[in-house]
Amino acid sequence: MARLAVVMGDPAGIGPEVLARTLAEGLTQDVLLIGDADVWAQAQDVAGVRVGLIPADRPGSPAGGAVPFLPLPPEDRSWTRGAMSPAAGRAAAQWLVAAVRLALEGAADAVVFAPLNKQAIIRAGYRVRDEYELCAQLAGVEDHDEMNVIPHPAAPASGRLLWVARVTGHAAFAAVPAALTRERILRTIRLAHRVASGTSPTAPAIGVAALNPHAGEGGLLGDEEERLIGPAIADAAGEGINASGPVPADHIFRQARAGRFDVVVAMYHDQAQIATKLLGFEMGVSVGVGYPFVMTTPSHGTAFDIAGRGVADARPMRQALTIAGRLTAQADAGR
Repeated sequence: MARLAVVMGDPAGIGPEVLARTLAEGLTQDVLLIGDADVWAQAQDVAGVRVGLIPADRPGSPAGGAVPFLPLPPEDRSWTRGAMSPAAGRAAAQWLVAAVRLALEGAADAVVFAPLNKQAIIRAGYRVRDEYELCAQLAGVEDHDEMNVIPHPAAPASGRLLWVARVTGHAAFAAVPAALTRERILRTIRLAHRVASGTSPTAPAIGVAALNPHAGEGGLLGDEEERLIGPAIADAAGEGINASGPVPADHIFRQARAGRFDVVVAMYHDQAQIATKLLGFEMGVSVGVGYPFVMTTPSHGTAFDIAGRGVADARPMRQALTIAGRLTAQADAGR
């Protein structure tokens, strides 16, 4: 049974309320909820549920409608629900740090966090680009990344998954072309192959997206396909990876939806995220890759505009917990 360290997320956003709704539905995994009791009480009021708290410092089984809980009261509560706040970012980051430390100690198999706000964490004083870099610093890993996963649109009820990886992540669009290298593209293909292989009964089929319209049209619209992307795909194929492309970006997710691919490797953030959220936003999960533990979170953000209204969709939160359990089981089977 997976042992999950579960973080409430940014207390000014929808994270605590979707987590309250999810935990009220029950779990089969051992959990340790990390956060603040007052935040949890407010989240339950918004969600219209009741989930009791059992003081604990390690994951355990929910019992009698209550979950094991590690309280970490924030010193500064000057946030306002529905607005970005350094105080909220600091609280969420502290809770995340506690969860990561439990995983590094071997007390938890996975870290699952409700949505955080990158700007809030940075403005709270953390010198990181995002929560993934914060976790990487704590874990002492340099080669880390993030992938998204949704139920495969070709067979959403079958358990098959569609993975999406990005060669560049949270970078300005103007910086993308210069950031692309043959080695970086190959690294992303390798990473995607390794991760998706754990959830696919056969070698995962990987489609690699082009950068330019019409895949560059033979160099007329850019040369990255011929100079970088194509050679990286050939390198991957030479290693026995089932990768193909470059496929025009306006066509690759259509092929994936039809079942041709188990993985799409995109060149930049929105090339991946727009299509992924259209195909499976209500079940989208982000997975941290390269860490010595499983790490998942819903693919959506803190949704400050609807925080506290009780209308946020809890399905991505539940899926994040489900995927964490599934990846933990696969990791255990591979040992």
